[in-house]
Amino acid sequence: MTPNQTIKHYPLSSPQLDFWFDQILHPDVPLYNIGGYVRIEGPIEPAIFEKALNHVIAENDALRIILHEGESLPTQTFAENVHINLDFQDFSTQENAFESALKWIRCEFVKPFQLYDELLFQFALCKLEANCYYWLKKYHHLIVDGWGISLIVQRVAAEYNALATGQAGGQYYCYQDFIQNDQAYFESTKFVKAKRYWQEKYREVPEPLMVRRYAAQFQGKTIPSQRATLRLKRPFYNQLIDFASKNKVSTFHVILGALYCYFVRTCHREDLSIGLFTLNRNSAAFKKTSGMFTKASPAWFRFGTDLNFVELVEKISKELQRDYRHQRFPVGEINRQTGLHSHQPLFDITLSYAKHDYDTHFNGNSAISIYLTNGFIQNALAIFIEEFHQHDDVNIYFDYNLGFFDADEMERIKARFKFLLGEILHKPSVPVRNLQIMPNAELNQILFEFNDTATDYPTNKCILQLFEEAVKKTPDKPAIVYNNTCMTFAELDSASTKLANFLRSIT
Repeated sequence: MTPNQTIKHYPLSSPQLDFWFDQILHPDVPLYNIGGYVRIEGPIEPAIFEKALNHVIAENDALRIILHEGESLPTQTFAENVHINLDFQDFSTQENAFESALKWIRCEFVKPFQLYDELLFQFALCKLEANCYYWLKKYHHLIVDGWGISLIVQRVAAEYNALATGQAGGQYYCYQDFIQNDQAYFESTKFVKAKRYWQEKYREVPEPLMVRRYAAQFQGKTIPSQRATLRLKRPFYNQLIDFASKNKVSTFHVILGALYCYFVRTCHREDLSIGLFTLNRNSAAFKKTSGMFTKASPAWFRFGTDLNFVELVEKISKELQRDYRHQRFPVGEINRQTGLHSHQPLFDITLSYAKHDYDTHFNGNSAISIYLTNGFIQNALAIFIEEFHQHDDVNIYFDYNLGFFDADEMERIKARFKFLLGEILHKPSVPVRNLQIMPNAELNQILFEFNDTATDYPTNKCILQLFEEAVKKTPDKPAIVYNNTCMTFAELDSASTKLANFLRSIT
């Protein structure tokens, strides 16, 4: 692709800048590759599909963004007359067509983009059989967010359907308008008020929630991440929707409340700091515009564990109402105001709730969107909730950084979280401190199987020496269970050290 670039240079918008700063800290890593593929259950004509793609590229200037290096900050231009030649991959003659296609797609998806002087998206159409095609859609987050991707999918499908019947349409939306709107915000009284609000809220900053226990094994390299998937059956998810409606909150508040319960209990805290991705589209036109709008807005809930769940979600709802009035303020600016740097962020967990419209079709054939992970989430934990199709099950993805978690630990977290959601539905009046976190099977295993510990201990070692050895050998295994809460050997060691230091300080 050789775009004919326009001359006018624009600054990056504030959402783009936050992501750009993070990306340049990790060069040559697909840190912000987003997208996935669309499974189309029916025949696709590649020539018509290529035309549809090029029509949509012409409609959406964000897809034609080109970044340029500057003396301190980059600039961006919007290329004109961009035409792509569709990358068509035919796997239909291969013995394991589906496996081969997915392997190729995943390999392509994690290839880093050339950040400057090139288009920042990649499309390909894969044929698996006569009535099944996969459309690879890969973007750098600097040019588009999840909402924007859903708009692109809808527009490509609409253009394909129109072209297939001899028609063609056009809807033109301009990301350049948002750049100007964003610049105006920084000169407004809203910006001044937001700055004052966040300065007041973060006069003190939250302590990190997670410990990077496994970082040493990566020897200073960018630590990769893995994904664990929790699938909630639609009838169960509908119960969460009904519960939220009954209590005059949103399903998002219920999920967020469950995360609060889980982490304050398992991390022995009275607060939870979390980054919440917001749509950040404040007009009807921007809601129809593809591009990079979304922001990670910090939320710090300090509600303790005495509240019951209904009281908790009511407080969460009210707290977020206050925060959302000032959500346009960039998180990077909050970090600078508080003196924080990348090694001590405001939050180490993020939550993204994507309720996007992916109910679309190509010439009457259903199309299902599947999101992929880039494998390099740098927060301790990034949680993505995907509600794409009205009647389908809902996926919750736990993308966990391998410096903080291992696979076994994440499987336990996933199982506990699903169990906790059920507890909340059936026991909403129980205080947070008394909610059962562990599934009964895990609780019985810890209480009875793990406690069947009759053994001969070395007579030449004291209990403290044996404990220190257990911390080194099995830091993530349960050490004690109390009131439905489990502490690992590493957590118990940390807590006992803090207690010892405190006792020394007062004697």
